[in-house]
Amino acid sequence: MPATFSIKNISKEIKMRFVPIFIFLFAFIIPLAAQTEKNLDNRYQLALSYEQAGQLAKAESIYRELYSLQPLNYLFFESLNKNLISQKKYENSIELINQKIVQTPQDVNLYGLLGSTYYISDRTEKANEAWEKGISLNPTNLLNYRVIANYTIENRAYDKAAEILNRGKKFSGDPSIFSMELGSIYSVNMKYADAANEYCSLLVYHPEQLQNVKARVAGILKGPGAQEQLIRSVKDFTRSAAKFEIYDLLTFLYQASGNYKSAFENVNVIEEKFTGNGTYVYLFSQEAFRNGEYEWAAEGYRYLINHYPNSSYALSARLGTARSLELTLDQKFTKSIETWKPYYKPVPLFKDEYQKIIDAYSQFIKENSGNALCNEAYFRIAEIFKDRIYDTQKADSVYKIIIGLPQAGGYSARSLIARGIISIKENNLDSAQKIFDSVLRSMRLEESETAAANFYSAKIEFWKGSFSKALKFLAPVANNYSTDYANDALELEAFINSAMKDSLNLYLFAQADLRAIQNKHKEAGIEFKTLSDNPNLFIINDFAKIKFAEMLIAENDLAQAINVLEEFTDSKKDAIFADKCVFLLAECYQYGTKDLLKAVKTYQKLLETFPNSLYFDRAREALQLLPTNNG
Repeated sequence: MPATFSIKNISKEIKMRFVPIFIFLFAFIIPLAAQTEKNLDNRYQLALSYEQAGQLAKAESIYRELYSLQPLNYLFFESLNKNLISQKKYENSIELINQKIVQTPQDVNLYGLLGSTYYISDRTEKANEAWEKGISLNPTNLLNYRVIANYTIENRAYDKAAEILNRGKKFSGDPSIFSMELGSIYSVNMKYADAANEYCSLLVYHPEQLQNVKARVAGILKGPGAQEQLIRSVKDFTRSAAKFEIYDLLTFLYQASGNYKSAFENVNVIEEKFTGNGTYVYLFSQEAFRNGEYEWAAEGYRYLINHYPNSSYALSARLGTARSLELTLDQKFTKSIETWKPYYKPVPLFKDEYQKIIDAYSQFIKENSGNALCNEAYFRIAEIFKDRIYDTQKADSVYKIIIGLPQAGGYSARSLIARGIISIKENNLDSAQKIFDSVLRSMRLEESETAAANFYSAKIEFWKGSFSKALKFLAPVANNYSTDYANDALELEAFINSAMKDSLNLYLFAQADLRAIQNKHKEAGIEFKTLSDNPNLFIINDFAKIKFAEMLIAENDLAQAINVLEEFTDSKKDAIFADKCVFLLAECYQYGTKDLLKAVKTYQKLLETFPNSLYFDRAREALQLLPTNNG
């Protein structure tokens, strides 16, 4: 039978013949295209390097070459245009952009660029014409307004930007669509009232933007007259738009300006109009507490208790009231003692007032027995006895109660640490060490609690003369810079390592150090002076001199303390922690003898001599508060 052929078979045969040809073409063309792209990229990188080197003409030549090879490549076009602008070849830029507009006449960005070139070259009228042409491509397209406005903002043509965005609002069903941008523009021009109106308008339609608005407002509050304008504008807005978010913004502004009285009054309006359950009063009090406005925090807590007794926050408010009053009194206490001194005699102040706060905490515990909030109340009572009234026996008894509570939480470890410190001051080191050991055996500790237990364990071993053991406890504390004990641990670690060969005199120093901790300043001072007078002790001698000066300061013998420190700073500039000595001397002048001129000179000496000192920032901050020769 003769063979038969079909079109299908012929097609298949033709395809098979062309397969090798296609394979050859792909094998040749694709690598060639890749190589071309690589060459173009290399040329582009070369142009960038020329620009960075300031050789703009050479860069321009390459950009023109690249753009002629790929006229549709927007990167090459944009780079060439930027290069021309940098060379102030504005006419060339205009010509280039107009050529591009012929290619893509509906590209609104090109009109933005064209307007920018005109604006930079001081042809404002032509710039406005170009920008308006970009908008006119589609006047109902909101994106066009935003794009062109961005170009005007880049050129700091803020009035034009505001005009464009306000016109764009007319074509939107959302009058607040450009409010965030307009608020920023008005802020830059210091038109804070207009900015506030825009932000309030935004909140009317988009209340979920409250936090973003607060962030924007917070960024402009330090502008000249900003607080007054913003508050007045937002307050006026509340009359036409009784929205919770507007009132909340007004509260935020009052608090940011430090006007807590008006803020509190506004909070009460919010409660009446919107919440009515005390929630916002509680939030106000919490914010005031966080910002250190303890009197207003207490005012808010008391108001909540009296007006919203059934609020879910009433219990926390009762505890918050006592805590706020305590911290208010603490501010008064701190101002009355010389906290600048490394050591100072513990003198109980405002005992009757602190007793009233203790009574408030005690009443809270009595009325809410078993509630977890009682743990904090107990702890606050113990801390007042320990650090304000200085009745360590009563403090210790309350700490014991806390430790025995079934769910004391973090207050248990903190109470143990406090009991350990009390034992140290009572010279019961063995008992203190057992307490700190029990803290370190706990599975749930904060970093600060672990650091405290390790540091005091190290100090106990140091005072006992077990220097190697002390170093083991110090290592984890010194290596964790996030806790308050790190610097002290580093200092003690360095001292022990430097002086451990002379273990006898190091032990004598440790004993004096223990007496200093126990507020036996005169006894400690005698022992430190003995060590400091021995010129053969080297490192121990230096440390003893500083400690001797600290004991003199504690005993208010400032004249002798200054003599010791001045002698040390003049002769021991390379000593370990000499910067600490200079800083202490500056504080003696500033707070002790009130010789501010000498204080300034001494702080300046520290900054110049010890630029890497741990005291550098503190010295700089002190200088900012002191009068100098320049006023």
